[in-house]
Amino acid sequence: MENNLENEIRYSRAKKRVEKIISFYWHLVVYFSIVPCVIFINLKFTPEFHWFWYSIVCSTVPLFIHALKVFVYNDNWEERKIQKILKKEK
Repeated sequence: MENNLENEIRYSRAKKRVEKIISFYWHLVVYFSIVPCVIFINLKFTPEFHWFWYSIVCSTVPLFIHALKVFVYNDNWEERKIQKILKKEK
């Protein structure tokens, strides 16, 4: 019974993690689809001022934060932090 529950919890965590990774990859696809369009529009209609840099920076920052959340500060990090705090309280 205990093993079934543990397996179910592990499966649920793995599924949640995969969903987060897929979400990030979709974010990448949208980013790399939109940025060239923005550059094209800028250079086509207002080539004297390159405002597309603002757009790129403003869309790269959320992408970078999303990557950090998915690949660096993931559930394992949260679990380690919880264990560290619980250990400290003993």
